[in-house]
This record gives sequence, structure tokens and C-alpha cells, in this order.
Amino acid sequence: MDDDDPPIIQSNPGVVKPFEVLIEAVNRPKYDEFDPTVILFLTFPAFFGFMIGDLGYGLIYMGIGYYLYSAFDSPGFQSMGGVTIIAGIFTAVFGILYGEIFGLHLIATYFWEGTVGLAHAPIEKGLSPAGVEWATGWLVVSVVVGILHLNMAWIIGFVEDLQMHDIKHAIYENGSWLLMMNGLWVWIFSDAIKNAGVLPAFVYETFSSEGVIPLGFNGFPAMELFTIPGIGGQMTVPLLIFVIGFVVLAYGELVEAIEFLNVLVNVLSYTRLAAVLLAKAGMAFTVNLLFFGVYVDSKGGWHFGVGGMPDVGAVAALGSGETLSYHGYEVTNTLFPGLVHGEAASILVGILVLVLGHILVLALGVTSAGLQAVRLEYVEFFGKFFEGGGRAYTPFGHERTHTTSDE
Repeated sequence: MDDDDPPIIQSNPGVVKPFEVLIEAVNRPKYDEFDPTVILFLTFPAFFGFMIGDLGYGLIYMGIGYYLYSAFDSPGFQSMGGVTIIAGIFTAVFGILYGEIFGLHLIATYFWEGTVGLAHAPIEKGLSPAGVEWATGWLVVSVVVGILHLNMAWIIGFVEDLQMHDIKHAIYENGSWLLMMNGLWVWIFSDAIKNAGVLPAFVYETFSSEGVIPLGFNGFPAMELFTIPGIGGQMTVPLLIFVIGFVVLAYGELVEAIEFLNVLVNVLSYTRLAAVLLAKAGMAFTVNLLFFGVYVDSKGGWHFGVGGMPDVGAVAALGSGETLSYHGYEVTNTLFPGLVHGEAASILVGILVLVLGHILVLALGVTSAGLQAVRLEYVEFFGKFFEGGGRAYTPFGHERTHTTSDE
């Protein structure tokens, strides 16, 4: 045995332990390396739940997870069952916050609006024209999540380099990237870029007092220092921090300096969270549109015809600016009358579409949201600090399963 590379046993709390299977799918951590299982436990289900965000799907995922956990003796199946249960819990929680069950806004209507008395669910997916601010807002939120997630990764790498090497390696290999990423993104979210009108307004409005997430944040101050000779633009404190980080990286790791734009690209990679959220919402919406039908109100809101649809002919006959009152809404248009509101054959086809459609959305939730969440963890996060290559601890002897020891 190589004394410099001792074997390991991962020691994580019971609820976290199932996520070790996702770590081992990449590589087992070394003895002197940080075990990221706890962070994976905190972030992977949150990413997954955010992208699917539906109470109905979440309950089914929990049921599938419980089956995998209880019906198989294989540690691998049991671990995947545990992961699926926790991912399902997050999916259900986000579904309640979105006010959705199987893509229908029943929780929003009867709980958040009816019981709690809110104007709408606490958060929305932003699929309809009336909620477009949420859609653009989630893009900004995804970027912020990426910045926080990558900060965590490079900080872990910084601490590991301090422990295994020295302060110089920590600064060159991790500190430089921290300076570049934070400097660049503070600059992007500052008045220096906002006032130049380079980026769309929603980038700075999402967290403003009037934004969908009203935190009163309108952008960092410009913090201008001087005019850059030959260019004419302003050198600001965040931009200077980015430049210092690049110089440090180029001095310590010259080859890596050509990848300096990773601090932009890696963060933008997290916008896949918002993209998958809208894609999955769109798929569930299409299934329900075909079955229940959808009518549009004067504010651009979409409403499923769960309790019936307004008369399609009457709506079609509306003139410009005219509306038809229906279930408390001023209807301006119908997107589709709904198969369930037709003849018997139409209803049977609609039931088939409804069942198969939601099964498809449920399955694609694993193959898209699941894989995209895993990709963010494996590629963007682990790639900053995790090397792996550890050996599992195998004690002398073994537990007997089908034989006994005669002593």
C-alpha cells in the first residue's frame, strides 16, 4: 500500500449519504481532498426542483424514489432512490411556490389567491405574456446563482491549495479567478454599464424596488477612477480588480490566461436553469392546452378551461378592444377550445394526450433537468477544485452473506 495515498471512507450524515453515489460517478475524493457531497446535497436538488417546480411531478418523483429505496437491496439503487426522494421534495416545494400541480395553476388560484389572499403565487415561471418579467428575471437570478456557486468552488480550491501547497499556488490558481470573476460581474451589474445602455434594462430591474424580486438593488455604483488612455472608457474599481486578477493569473499560470473569458462563459452557463424551467413549463402547458383549452384575459394572462371555456364563437366575434366577461376575467381571445369540451371521441383523444403527455414531461424532467443540474455540478463546479482518484477503504475480511464461519 502506498502510504502517501491512504484509502478513504466517506463520512456524511444519513440524509446526505445517498449523494455519495453522484460523487463516485465522477471519482472518489482523495484522502487530503475536500468531499463535496454536502454541497451537492444542498445544490443539486435545488437546481432540479427549480427547473421542474410542480407539486404533482414532485410527489411522483418522491414515490419513484421511495420505490427504488425500499424495493432493491443494491446500495446503488437505494442511493439513487434517496437522491430522487430529496429531488422530489424540492420539486414539490417549488411547485407550491409556483402554484402549480401538473402544470395547472390550481394551487395559485385556490390557495395563494383564494385562501392566503395574494394577487398571485409568490413566484411565477413567466411563461405567459403577463408574466414575462418573471422569465427575464429568472435569467438574472440564474446568473447570480452561477456567481455564488463558482465563488464557492474557487474558495474551496483556494483553501485546498493553502493546505496542500502554499499561499502562492492558492493565489495563482484560485485567487486570480476569484478576482477576475467578481470584478467582471460587479462591473457588469454597475452603473458604468447600466448608464451606457449596453445591456437590456431587465438586468438591473429584476432586483429593484419595482422588480419581480424587490430587494431595492438597482446596480452597484460605477466607482470610476480615471479615463483609460487610448480607449476613452472609464477605468472603474471592479474593472481594475478584474485586470489585477488577469495579471496575477498570467504571471503564475500563463497557459491558463488564454481562458480568462471563462469567468464570463462559466457564469452564463447557469442560464440553462431558466431555459429548462421555461421549456418544461411550456411542455406541460401544451399538454394542458390541448386537453382543457386556454383563454386569454385583457392583461395577457392565460387561463386553462378547467371549469369550462367561454363560447368560442362569441369570443371570435369580439371587435377591437371588446372583451367578454367569464369567471371574473375579461376575455379577449382563446388559444384553443380544449379536447375535453368536445364530443366523446374528442374527449377520449384528449385523455390519451393528457396522460401520455404528462408521462413524457415527467420522463424528460429526468433527462433534461436532471442532466443539466448534474452538468453544472460536474463541469462548472467540480472542475474548479475536485480531482478525485481516492481509493475505497477495504478492511481485512468481509461480511458473509450465504455462508457461516465455523469457529
